[in-house]
Amino acid sequence: MNITFGRFTDAYKPKSQTGLWNACENLYNEKKYFESYKLFFDYLKDADSDNVFYSIDNNFLRFQFIQGSKEIRGYFDGSKITAISVIAGYDSANVAVFRRLMELNYTLYYCRFAVKDNRIVLKFDSSILDCSPNKLFYGLRELAIRADKQDDTLISEFKSLSDIESKARLYSQEQVDIMKKYFRKWISACLAKVSGLNKEQYSGGISYIYLNVLYRIDYLLTPQGVVFNDILKMSWTYFNDKESTLLQKLDYLGDDLKKINEYDDEKLAKNLYGVISTFGLNPPALKQSVDDSIINNIQNIKWYIDNNNQEIALNILEYITGYCLFSYGLNRSLRNMLGLIMQIINNDYVKEINNIDNLVTNNIVNKDFIIQKFTEYIELDKAEFPDLNMNFDNIKFDTILNFAKTTLEEITKLNYKN
Repeated sequence: MNITFGRFTDAYKPKSQTGLWNACENLYNEKKYFESYKLFFDYLKDADSDNVFYSIDNNFLRFQFIQGSKEIRGYFDGSKITAISVIAGYDSANVAVFRRLMELNYTLYYCRFAVKDNRIVLKFDSSILDCSPNKLFYGLRELAIRADKQDDTLISEFKSLSDIESKARLYSQEQVDIMKKYFRKWISACLAKVSGLNKEQYSGGISYIYLNVLYRIDYLLTPQGVVFNDILKMSWTYFNDKESTLLQKLDYLGDDLKKINEYDDEKLAKNLYGVISTFGLNPPALKQSVDDSIINNIQNIKWYIDNNNQEIALNILEYITGYCLFSYGLNRSLRNMLGLIMQIINNDYVKEINNIDNLVTNNIVNKDFIIQKFTEYIELDKAEFPDLNMNFDNIKFDTILNFAKTTLEEITKLNYKN
């Protein structure tokens, strides 16, 4: 199977699905609970994957859906709704594991960890009178996202636990080997580039280089488990650590990148697999968030171009695309356009992993193919945004750098108003 780039998002569902949500709430208020919950699970269905299944028989609703490597199963019997996800299995009780589960319970709003039949499960339940569609959505979302996250982290931390009932979609060995190769290649090149720079003079450029490799790995490899948690932690710490100086934060990023680059092949491979998801991690973001990211950063490439350092300039442009894809829940057209920019910049990997070789030839971007793809992406949201058009005359295709810069500039001009 071809590798799908980027993480799933449920932001900006089509109007047909948002209409289901409104009808679901109305039916719940009318106390037509089975009809309401039926529409609720129709709302959760993703058009591109088999992520949600349910059945109603004799006033008993059973449902199941997939979130990453975990399956969530549950039922509604007319008075109470219950859902669980199996996190891990164990052969004998471990006090340290149970203590950790109790600690984790204090971080949850809707769910709780429990143990049954030598299995650790995460559980959500509620009476019908206290489970509006809104509460059900956030309860199941917490259950799904935390279950998908905690199985990998707990199993990695406690060797007595075992992975059971995994819904991971395994890649071929060849695909995993290619991913591991580029994971190490990108980080090693990043560290080598930074080692030759004066940290005080190039602190801004080094920030872009470090963060860019994180977001590139996240979008193009989409690692799961502990590697994804490492990326989240590094990105969060850089932007939220108010106590450390910029140079100290750069040292932390460099050290953390060295650590994950030293993961052995077995540990790294365990975190490289495909998934189906029902809930996205990022809430919907306005187009203005993307425009601000572009405008606030693209101006910084001029100094590097003027000083004959186009590599850092391209890192800045790629960082913009990666940061937006990593941080924001975007509509389909914008998500695909930003993703294609990153694929073009890393066309060597895309060619090797998915056998796609029509993006770039001798650093010249394939104009006809890219215009065709961008036109297809715009059509995805054209019905909702009739004035959504891109002026391809303003985009340069002569080099990857010029293409990325001019395309990002054109994206800021796109009209996403109804």
